[in-house]
Amino acid sequence: MLNGAALLLALGFRRNRAVLVLAVLTLAALALADSGLSADATRGADAARMFAPWLLLVAAVLPERGFLARRNVALLVALALSGWLTVAASDGLWPHLRAGLPFGLLPWNAGSVAAGLTFAAALACLLRWVLGGAPMEAGLGIVLGLAGFSMLPGVGSDGTSRTLALAGACALFAVLYASYRMAFVDALSGLPNRRALDETLARLTGDYALAMVDVDHFKQFNDTHGHDAGDRVLQAVAAELRRERRASSFRYGGEEFCLLFTGARSREAVRMCDQTRRNVEAMRVRIRSAPAKPRGGQAVKRREDIAVNVTVSIGVALRDAQMRMASDVLKAADQALYQAKSRGRNRVVAR
Repeated sequence: MLNGAALLLALGFRRNRAVLVLAVLTLAALALADSGLSADATRGADAARMFAPWLLLVAAVLPERGFLARRNVALLVALALSGWLTVAASDGLWPHLRAGLPFGLLPWNAGSVAAGLTFAAALACLLRWVLGGAPMEAGLGIVLGLAGFSMLPGVGSDGTSRTLALAGACALFAVLYASYRMAFVDALSGLPNRRALDETLARLTGDYALAMVDVDHFKQFNDTHGHDAGDRVLQAVAAELRRERRASSFRYGGEEFCLLFTGARSREAVRMCDQTRRNVEAMRVRIRSAPAKPRGGQAVKRREDIAVNVTVSIGVALRDAQMRMASDVLKAADQALYQAKSRGRNRVVAR
């Protein structure tokens, strides 16, 4: 039930690789539970160890694609064929299938081979997580690791059921957490996004201050060095804003960020913002510039890595008797930011 619930959630949130993994695990859990797939009480357990590891390994290494992409459809067809063989294979054919799968040439127990293949699938997902940082990959790695453990020869039926239930619970959490991050966390900077800021401000009471932060001359920087270098600068600025532990930082959009100071800290917002401005000014960000335009019919070699510095302009507004609504405070902070930019940039203006 837990694996099935996670499967439906993944389908609803269009986590297609997770859907494939969880479809295999759900059917494997049913087979291991001997849910009436066949009259032979051991056939379901055999089928789970014969077919599921290969399907899980393929699902783990497939790239994320549309649900009806040909490779995904092929995997679903293989899954359906595995289920049909489990139910319909004759008593004469089944022993031959069991002898050949999951890898009959190896002189090891079938459960050990199945567990090894599933652990390899888990490792593939964890490697993707290390390289790309996607939390869904970490969740799938944990789920597949638990599934591999459940297939080990020494794990009894009770242990298998508990382990697969734990895998289903982990899958539920992974899908929900990944979907939360997709909705409320900016993928580039790792900061909470505009929607998260709106949600926070809607629940906020008491004293607070908002600071709008804008990277100076960012369009010109992008035109000169390229968008990859611009993304690197935004990540560096976001990391510096995150170091300000006395404020909550958000990616507002484009090259703009927002800092939220609450309670007594709001009265120190201007001073803290100026310190943040100086910290950003002191940063040296290593980038690789875009290649120069070809000259004389020959391409110019790509430039070497260089270190650049950037500055930010900041507008600060405090909630007071005249500005009670969050939208008014945000608008005032934006107006203060405009004043900071019109006065020469790289400065803090309070309104």
